[in-house]
Amino acid sequence: MKEILILLLFAGLLFSDTLRIVAVGDIMMGTTYPEVRLPPDDGKKIFTVVAEILKDADLTMGNLEGPLTDKGECTKKIEKGKVYAFRTPPRYAQYLAEAGFDFMNLKNNHINDFGTEGLTSTIHALNEWGIQYGTDEKNGEFIVKNRKICIISFSQAPWGNSILDISGAQRTVAQKAKEYDIVIVTFHGGGEGTNFLHTKDTIEYFLGQPRGNVVKFSRAVIDSGADLVWGHGPHVPRAIEIYKDRLIAYSLGNFFTYGFNIEGCRGYAPILRVALDSTGIFIEGEIISAVQRPGGILEIDSLQCAFNLIKNLSLEDFPETAPAFTKDGKILSRRRDVSPLDK
Repeated sequence: MKEILILLLFAGLLFSDTLRIVAVGDIMMGTTYPEVRLPPDDGKKIFTVVAEILKDADLTMGNLEGPLTDKGECTKKIEKGKVYAFRTPPRYAQYLAEAGFDFMNLKNNHINDFGTEGLTSTIHALNEWGIQYGTDEKNGEFIVKNRKICIISFSQAPWGNSILDISGAQRTVAQKAKEYDIVIVTFHGGGEGTNFLHTKDTIEYFLGQPRGNVVKFSRAVIDSGADLVWGHGPHVPRAIEIYKDRLIAYSLGNFFTYGFNIEGCRGYAPILRVALDSTGIFIEGEIISAVQRPGGILEIDSLQCAFNLIKNLSLEDFPETAPAFTKDGKILSRRRDVSPLDK
């Protein structure tokens, strides 16, 4: 009896010390530019189906693909083709907060679509609803279960926190690792579209522009003290791997991009759940498969398309370092942990 009580106590302490994180990909909740394209009912129900999942975490993160603003001049020449600019009403920040988001990455190639005014408006809207954000100058800073957590944002832009400057990124991460218990690195990089489903250890280009070597970058920041690397930008899900007991998610694709990029796997909306121990080591995780439907509907996908795609890409692209996957969407730290029944 005494031994059982000790085991239960130990298990309780272990669980209470576990940091539970939820991460998703790109979020663009509709735009008023160049014409009005907003979800039904002014977007009030866009996260209803998944809100409880997003809230069931100590920390929930997403990438905000475009400014929350009704001000500013467009900084892009969208008539060139394949060039888009987004402008989402600032009031939509309320939907992010009500869905459970704690942090929004703003270090991406759309946040400046409406210049400084657009960025300032976005920051103001997020601040109003208590959502932290990440830019070159601003990191996410949280205290969860008595642990100091820092989220550092990077992108493929050749300035600021750039994935093209790997040595600079390592210096930044190493410094924060001295100051914080857990360091999370998020990046917006890699090529875009279905031609870039596979992740390779080489520099990628898109429309003639360098988009970084996301494998080299991700492993380098873990070498320097990062505990979790969360990627987005390709608009499709990509592989995940375990490197030095830390999880790397190379792209979580599009989570909610109203009116754009929802055909095929571009409409897959994986929700990544991760559990880390007190030192940042990956314990286990889960991929909950959601999918975007026409008409602004985000649903849970019973076919588990996002999970199956990420699993297959991981095993193909990282055969030596891919985690274990079970049939019900769970991620285990080692492939050998998979039961024969789950293969």
